[in-house]
Amino acid sequence: MAEDSAAEPAGPLARAAEPAGPRARAAEPAGPRVFNGAVPEGTVHRADSGGVATLTLERGDTNALDGPSTDLLVAALDACAADRGVRAVVLTGAGRRFCAGADLSHGPRSISVVLENDGGQLPGYREPAGRIVLAMARLGKPLIAAVNGDAVGGGATISLAADLRFVADTARFGFPFTRLGVCPEGASTYFLPRLVGAGRANDWLLSGRLIPADEAERSGLANRVLPAAQVVPAAQAYARQLAETTSAAAVAVTRALLAAAPTSAVQASDAESREIVGLAHGADCVEGVGAFLERRPPRFAPPG
Repeated sequence: MAEDSAAEPAGPLARAAEPAGPRARAAEPAGPRVFNGAVPEGTVHRADSGGVATLTLERGDTNALDGPSTDLLVAALDACAADRGVRAVVLTGAGRRFCAGADLSHGPRSISVVLENDGGQLPGYREPAGRIVLAMARLGKPLIAAVNGDAVGGGATISLAADLRFVADTARFGFPFTRLGVCPEGASTYFLPRLVGAGRANDWLLSGRLIPADEAERSGLANRVLPAAQVVPAAQAYARQLAETTSAAAVAVTRALLAAAPTSAVQASDAESREIVGLAHGADCVEGVGAFLERRPPRFAPPG
């Protein structure tokens, strides 16, 4: 899940949380948790501006993840979920890499060591990338992956759970699990076919080949492909636009409807009908329609 690359120091001061406790768990928390404290220097950095929290992975040359750094990222995501001042999140990597997935610094047994150190015992265990994507799912706010460089293994799988992916034209995606003697993780067997179709997902997951940015864009994985220096600013600008022009309640409901993956038009309509009744009588709907009719920017209440 790792390939060589150099990273440059980056990042605002960290502002997330302490590790989230034992990693063998039978069930995920029902809602977001509030974390206090500071992330150790050099793992996950957070910077807030205009309602947008930017989380930057900074770990060695490849931004590879192990159990403790996974817990720090989960804590940072949960802290953003609980922060009423955060309306959208951008996730990126420091230097020239987005994330190389598992930490392979332990030699041929690296993946085994990572899982052993992570408390990887069944039943009840959830692997690191799976914990991250479920934290992304329960965020309740738009999350844009600013893929500034290669996203390989777990780095590729966590990008799939983002609402949008802004990708550097030099970046590559890789799902090399079969080449490493393991299976896909991070719920990638759920997300990837939904994003690019079953045929392409089969190709990418079975072959483990690297996917260049232009192929990712043609396939629907990359929403935008940009020069590397423009990726994070473009993602932040898009996130600020969401923060300034959309209702937090409506966005949260829309994310939940999309994630529900209905299997028929009837199921989709049933869910939408249930949600729209509540939203239509809310203050945000009154403000949104009023702003539209008056041709002015909406002034939505902050999330509750």
